[in-house]
Parts: sequence; C-alpha cells; structure tokens
Amino acid sequence: MTARPPIAACYQFDYPDLQGLADLRLAKQRVASVPLLMVTQAHSESLAVWAFRSRVWDYFVQPVDLARFLEVMKTLYQLRVPRHSAKESRQAMEVHNQIPAEARIRFPAPGDQEARLDLAITFIEQHLHRKIAQAEVAERCGLSAFQLSRLFRKLTGSTFQDYLLRRRITEAQRLLANPRVSVTDVCFSVGFRDLSYFTRTFQKHVGQTPTAYRQALTVKYGKLVPVAGGDSACGKLKGHTDGHLAMMQHHAPCLAR
Repeated sequence: MTARPPIAACYQFDYPDLQGLADLRLAKQRVASVPLLMVTQAHSESLAVWAFRSRVWDYFVQPVDLARFLEVMKTLYQLRVPRHSAKESRQAMEVHNQIPAEARIRFPAPGDQEARLDLAITFIEQHLHRKIAQAEVAERCGLSAFQLSRLFRKLTGSTFQDYLLRRRITEAQRLLANPRVSVTDVCFSVGFRDLSYFTRTFQKHVGQTPTAYRQALTVKYGKLVPVAGGDSACGKLKGHTDGHLAMMQHHAPCLAR
C-alpha cells in the first residue's frame, strides 16, 4: 500500500474483533492518504461512530448496497486521479456526501411496528436451526440493522441478539424433554454449531447443563415422554398491549424468563 497506493482499501468484517479493528486503525495511521472502506455484518451505532472517528472514508452494512458502493468507488477514482479538474472533484465530493441508504430507510410508523416485529419473529422461528444475521432479518423487514434493534428493544425490552439467544435456549429446553433426541441433536437443532459452547451457554441461562436439566425433568416427572407442539405457558411481557402479547405468545413461546 505504501509503494503503490490503491484507490481505496476495503476491510470486511463478519463480526469485528479487537485485533481486526486495531489492524484497520494501524493501516490508516501508516498510509493516511489511502481511503479505507469498512464493510460489516455486525452493525451497531457504536461501531459506526468508532469507524468514522478512525477516519474511515465510508461504512457499509451487509448486504451491501452495490449501487452506492460503486458510486463511492467512482468518486474516489475521480478525486485521486490527477487528470480530473478541480470542478469535477468538487462535483464528485458532492455526490459522495449523499445521505447513506441505510439512514434513508423510513422507520415504521407506530401502526406497523408490530407487523414488522411479527415478520421478524416469524423469520426467526422458521430459521432457528441455522445462523441468523441481524442484517438479514432487518432486510426482510425493510429496516436497517440499527432500526431493527431499536424495534426489538422498544417492543420486547430485549435487543435482537438477546431475544434470539433466549429463544434458542427455550427451544432447547422443550426438545430436551423428548428422550429420543440426543443433547447433540438438540444443540444443532436450535442453531448452535459447537456442543461445548451450547453447554456453557445453556448452563449460564438455565443454571444447569443440558444433561443435568434432562435428568432433573426425569426426577420431577418420572419417565419423560416426547413433547409435541411446544404450546407451553408463557410469562407476560411487561409493558405490552394485549394484542402484542398474543402475537408474541403465538410466535415465541416462553419468551419471558
């Protein structure tokens, strides 16, 4: 990058870690003249603020708005190639300074917030067995990842990630009541990909390992029988209307702790 500075350098993060962000900041310090573009799946307001304070040229949330990305690259090319006039450079800067697409998404009016939350919860229920990215769900709902997070916190009292994790644990508890399903199968059925991590997380939230939880059910109820449907009683979600509570109970059994 020092010998032949590129038009721009792009850093892509699925889930930014401390080392990766430190590398990005170091690259900016060493080659300050090269614009840095940051692409991330795990978007948050604090991460975006950190990026711009670190003098990142632009910030994209996956799935990337390709049209805007190409427009930014075109702008950088026009700014950095000396054959263009100062007038062309000023025009390019004005194009670049448009409000990002993520910020232009209209936040839902009060009347359709619950409908969008319903859509998000339905998607979670249908794909609980696999990795679910917040940006993916947000796109389905016509929101940015930040707007989806605000919506979950407002209507459920939890962040999107907290809701998703608790839903996985609740489903694991239901499946563990079935003696024909192994703990390993339960782990993968609720979206975990590492048995030891699943065990630690389950114990943190339930107070017992999955095996101990199943044994406790056996002691309490005798011989376990397969559980069908998952229509167990749910706790109340504080601060919600009766209509919203009914929707949440339908899509997310046992959300409340």
